[in-house]
Amino acid sequence: MEKKRSMTRRGAHAAERRRLLPIVALVTAAALLAFAGIAVARYLLQQEQDGLATAMDFYFTSDYLKESGEGAAYFIDPQTTSFDIVLSNSADSKRTTSGDIAYEVSATDANVVDGGSGVLAGPSSSTATLTVTPQNAGTFTVIATSTKPYSKELAATFTRKKGNHYKVEDALNNTAAVLTITCADSGGPVTIELPAGVVPDTTDHRVGNEYGAWTFKPDSTGVYSLVLLKSNTTLNLTGEGDFANEITLSAPSAS
Repeated sequence: MEKKRSMTRRGAHAAERRRLLPIVALVTAAALLAFAGIAVARYLLQQEQDGLATAMDFYFTSDYLKESGEGAAYFIDPQTTSFDIVLSNSADSKRTTSGDIAYEVSATDANVVDGGSGVLAGPSSSTATLTVTPQNAGTFTVIATSTKPYSKELAATFTRKKGNHYKVEDALNNTAAVLTITCADSGGPVTIELPAGVVPDTTDHRVGNEYGAWTFKPDSTGVYSLVLLKSNTTLNLTGEGDFANEITLSAPSAS
C-alpha cells in the first residue's frame, strides 16, 4: 500500500513538471525577445549617435513632388519654357535628416537638370533644384526617388494649361484688396506679381518672398483668400482671370 502511494506521488510530481515546462519555455522566450529588443534599441541609438539617418529622422520632401500615392497634379503655364522643382532633406526648420540622402531623378516627356548632383547633404538643412524643361504641349511627369538610406518615391504630373482661377475685390481709396485663389490642382506654389504700392499680408504663413518675388503656397486643392495691402489707394485691382502657377496683377491709377 505504501509503495502504491509512493508511485502515486512520483506520478503527480512528473505531471506537475510537464505542466511547468511550457511556462518555463514561454518565460525564456520572453526574456530572449526582451534582450533582442534592447539590442535593437542600442543599435538604433548607436546609429543616431554616429550621425546616420534612422526611420524617425528621415525627411525627403519637395515643393511640388509628393509621395506617389497622393497623386499630385499641377497646372503649368503653356508659355513656360522651363521651371524649377526643389528637393529638400527637411520637413521644416526643426526637422532635418541627420545623414546624407542619395536620390535619382527621372521624367517622362520632359528634360531635367539636377543642380544637386543626386545628393542632399546632412546633417544641416540642404536643398537641390531640379530645372524642368517640358518636351510637349500636354502632360508630363517628374519622379525623384531616394536610394539611401531609405527608398522613397516622390512624383507629380504637370499639365500645360491655365486651369486655376483668381478674383480680386477692390475699390478706389481702399487700403486693402482681397485676392481669392481657386486651386483646381494640388495647390503648388503660386508666384504673385504686384504693382508698386501693393504687398501681400505677410502675417499669412503661406506667403513668402523668394528672390524678390512674392509667393503663395496653398496646402492642396481648394479656395483661398489673401489680403493685399495698398499704400497707393488710387489703385483699383478689381479683376479676375485664369492662371496656372503665376498671377500678375496690374491696375491704372485713377485719373
